[in-house]
Amino acid sequence: MNNRQADQSTKISALVSAYEAEVEAGELKFRKEEDLLDLLDYYLEEQLPDQALEIVELGITYFPYSSEFQIRKIRLFLGLGREDLAMIALDECEVFFSGDLEFQLLRAEAFSRMGLFENAHDIIDQLKETASAEDLGELYLAEAVVFESERLFEQMFYSLRSALLEDPANQEALHKMWVGVELGKRYAEGISFHENFLNENPYSKGAWYNLGQSYEYFGQYEEAIEAFEFAAAIDPSFEFAYRNCAELYFQLKQYDKALENYLDVLRQFEPDQDLLLNIGQCYMELGDVGMARSFFQKALRLDSHNDEVYFYLGECFFRDEQFLKASKYYLKAIEIEDRREEYYRALAECYQFLGKPEKARWYFQEAVEIAPESAQYWIRYARFLMESDKLAEALEVLIEAEEHAGGADLLYCRIACLLSMGQRAEALYWLNEALDQDYDSHQYLFEWRPDLLVDPEIRAIITAFQPF
Repeated sequence: MNNRQADQSTKISALVSAYEAEVEAGELKFRKEEDLLDLLDYYLEEQLPDQALEIVELGITYFPYSSEFQIRKIRLFLGLGREDLAMIALDECEVFFSGDLEFQLLRAEAFSRMGLFENAHDIIDQLKETASAEDLGELYLAEAVVFESERLFEQMFYSLRSALLEDPANQEALHKMWVGVELGKRYAEGISFHENFLNENPYSKGAWYNLGQSYEYFGQYEEAIEAFEFAAAIDPSFEFAYRNCAELYFQLKQYDKALENYLDVLRQFEPDQDLLLNIGQCYMELGDVGMARSFFQKALRLDSHNDEVYFYLGECFFRDEQFLKASKYYLKAIEIEDRREEYYRALAECYQFLGKPEKARWYFQEAVEIAPESAQYWIRYARFLMESDKLAEALEVLIEAEEHAGGADLLYCRIACLLSMGQRAEALYWLNEALDQDYDSHQYLFEWRPDLLVDPEIRAIITAFQPF
């Protein structure tokens, strides 16, 4: 918080204290409109609607010809879901503010919230006939909101497009535009619209941000990153542009650039747990376990009930081969969230290193029961059994896995298991089948049995299936 914000906060606190003392004493003093609006904002932020309504009524009493308090009263009723009271308030001030656009739009909003969509559209359509270009932007935005309430998302998208064509500076329309693109499934049109819009309005951070999200939907991550970076360059305080950039760099495994963007957020904004967790993950991927652990512990101080933080702290200790400490963090993660298969797999591996095979087996079994469709957990379970010289049981696990999960990697693992059991003829039969299905995945075989790299019969079969 900077000095200006601190001064404003002190001023508001003093204002609230003085007002509440007057209420307690039953002696309210006349206050300036600005002070009443500050009090109103305070009570709304604190989610105290009764006190907010009292301030609104005071404002109407002191300043009967000011539209501000009437508008706030109506918005307050709408926010509370009391459309009936909002309508009464609108009727009461009709004489003074009948020609005011905002009051007409509030009436349309009230109708929309009541499910009277035709009435809402009638008001907006009538206003369009005589509206200025700037007002047309507001009207199309209001129309989009009604369409959103009707769940007519395609129409919502087109109304928002019209709003921005009439008034490119309409930030609320830009903000809602991504919602319209996403809900209306107009991703391709979203890209086309925003590209054209940016040709005329190149410094619109909202348009760059929306464009980035559309590119991201199509998996065009490089283009999305470029768009988010433009948004951040236009407004260096645009937090979500940095965050989106960082997330995409992380997906692209460019962890240094992801970290750079996350640290930009950390320098400018109050840290939250997700940010600290993401920074820790970047350091983990970059091999700096000490820094990773430091950020995970900071995240834990913000919320001691986040299972992911405990899991990643366990990962840090696991990498440092402190398996007992790692197991305690994994157990805590499972205590908080007991349906994450990766937590059970990690704890199973911990117990394997700690020389507790029965516990390891139990947790591997839990992992495959939670995620039977994921081949990786079956493979890790089977590998544990093979390393424990339980070859027949490993084979049973791999056969069961094929009933739930697909993938050539399972079949190659089965071949390695059969070879280890001395069942070479059956193994070679399945090797021919596996190579015919998926030649490129045969490297899985050597991960399990590196010695097979120099097995002449195995090499000959693989060579026979090699594509030209």
